[in-house]
Amino acid sequence: MKKNRAKIILILLFIAGSVWALYPTYQNQQLNNELASKRDSASKAKFMVDNSEDMRDASAKAIKLGLDLRGGIYVTMEVDVLKFIEEQALQKDDIFNSVIAETRKQEVTSDMPVVELFMQNFQQIAAPKGKSLSNYFFFDQARTGADAEIKAALEAGTNEAVDRAIEIIRNRVDQYGLTEPTIQKQGTRRIIIELPGAGDPAQVHQLLSGTAQLEFKVLKEPQIVSKIIERIDKYLVGDTSATNAAVAATSGAAQVADSVANKTSTIAAAPDSTNKNTAAKAGDSAAAPATAASTVNPQDSARLADSLAYAGLTPDQQREKFSREHPFSVLLLRGQDQQSGRVFVSEADRNAIMALLNRNDVKPYFENEMTFAFSRPLPGATGENVYEAYFLSATPELTGKVITDARADVSTINGAPEVTMQMDEEGARVWRRVTRQNKGKQVAIVLDNVVYSAPVVQNEIPSGNSQITGSGSMAEANLLQIILKAGALPAPVKIIQEQVVGPSLGQDSIDKGTNSILWGFLFVMAFMALYYRTGGFAADIAVMINLLFTMAILATFGATLTLPGMAGLVLTVGMAVDGNVLIYERIREELEAGKSLKLALDDGYKRAFAPIFDGHLTGLLSAVILYAFGTGTVQGFAVTLMIGVACSLFTAIVITRVIFDLLADKNPELVKFG
Repeated sequence: MKKNRAKIILILLFIAGSVWALYPTYQNQQLNNELASKRDSASKAKFMVDNSEDMRDASAKAIKLGLDLRGGIYVTMEVDVLKFIEEQALQKDDIFNSVIAETRKQEVTSDMPVVELFMQNFQQIAAPKGKSLSNYFFFDQARTGADAEIKAALEAGTNEAVDRAIEIIRNRVDQYGLTEPTIQKQGTRRIIIELPGAGDPAQVHQLLSGTAQLEFKVLKEPQIVSKIIERIDKYLVGDTSATNAAVAATSGAAQVADSVANKTSTIAAAPDSTNKNTAAKAGDSAAAPATAASTVNPQDSARLADSLAYAGLTPDQQREKFSREHPFSVLLLRGQDQQSGRVFVSEADRNAIMALLNRNDVKPYFENEMTFAFSRPLPGATGENVYEAYFLSATPELTGKVITDARADVSTINGAPEVTMQMDEEGARVWRRVTRQNKGKQVAIVLDNVVYSAPVVQNEIPSGNSQITGSGSMAEANLLQIILKAGALPAPVKIIQEQVVGPSLGQDSIDKGTNSILWGFLFVMAFMALYYRTGGFAADIAVMINLLFTMAILATFGATLTLPGMAGLVLTVGMAVDGNVLIYERIREELEAGKSLKLALDDGYKRAFAPIFDGHLTGLLSAVILYAFGTGTVQGFAVTLMIGVACSLFTAIVITRVIFDLLADKNPELVKFG
């Protein structure tokens, strides 16, 4: 008992952690079942309001179901890479057009990357006529004009075009609140999109086919923001449904991490021949973003008590009264960061705010003066995503059409990530006026109504060549580079396949997958118990714990369970007892040789370890290879298999050995291996 104490504690901790990780999945299923049992819409609405926070938390931490299990829409999009190549050409003639036409004809049936196909046709059609790539293309990174350099520049440009398209699609999907989407690159030009839970193909088609709109908007002054918010509050006070929703809302915004709340990005003229000013360091003092700070904060009970209107009321009564009198501003203010003055809201509050602002009767109170926008999801201190609220001018100062180039790099001054942005002549002229008039203010970079950055203008920028600092990492700087270029997407993106997976098919898949796991599990357990007796029961316990660990790991890392993933679970059930079979057969040989039970156990586990480890390592490497070279469903199968193999090795060697040691010490007569 003493020698296994550490192992027992470790096993119990793992089991407790697994149960804790899987509880949200159980809770999510129970809440959904209870919601489905409600007969009328009023009861469902009340249940959702009363349990909104629990439902949101459980859904976020539960095991996600893939498209094949939940139903939804599967879309394949293709970036027109050849159109990008054509647009990069500085001049075109009949020879070049012939190369493009032949490549266009072949790309429909060829699996070869488009750049490779274009190069092949160029060598066959244009090269014999004395033409080289330098006759048509020029890139800064290919100044020598060598074909190999121009080819590399075209490949880099096409890859970037696909990455930009993926970011735009992800941005739009996130805005529309479609849960657990899967967006991934396939090959060199295709994008696979899975939208579980989506049911309207027309809406999805419109969502994915629209043209990206990049805009630069100045943040509004706090005084104007306060007046507009107050105007909306006064209108909504007479709207009973709005005030009741404000009072009933239970989800306050999670407090953001200090690194998010205090990070300030700046924009200044990039050093060049006409302007020697350098960009300010990230985090320099700057004007705070516009907020509704002049109104009453419902979290500050002391300030509420100072008002005669709130005198004599408890803090809860004060908050309820404030919510009824300010149904709109209460959604904004409960997420206000007191140090920076910035406003952060939870996803539920963001959805409630946008639902109010999208109402036709509310729009006239703000749309001619101001636009409400939110940032991308930001990590909150509690692990939940929050969104920063921005109050912007209704009219953009510039659009992304004026941007000619954007590059992420490392500053030569302080080694921090920065993004250099260049504009055309018309954009530079307008940008000079905007930066001169808004020095010390923030200018938001907005793509499809999502704010990706809001740097502070440090000085007038006369040339249109600007530096944006304040990115926390190169990944953030690269994302901003993609966004800045998204307003002038050089390669069109089209939907080439769209498939609706009905929820009935998804439920049928769930039922069959569950039944296959159940029957496979029962058959293996029954065989092991009948053939190996006590050893079989120990192996069955190990199999159950193995499944528990596997599902817990899937839940912990937010993995999505798909139909191939369920197939991986079925295979894991079979593999889970494979190691035990090797161990038991070795123990039986040792017992037949006349060894005692304890010595047979020691030698059996010791001598069986090498083949067990080799077998599991081989399975693990196979799963790794499947994941590395496979896509979509193959990767789903590989992930589940990798987790299952790792858990199987632990349960077969550690857990069963602890069981046998405990029995051998107290009741050795119970230990039998058939």
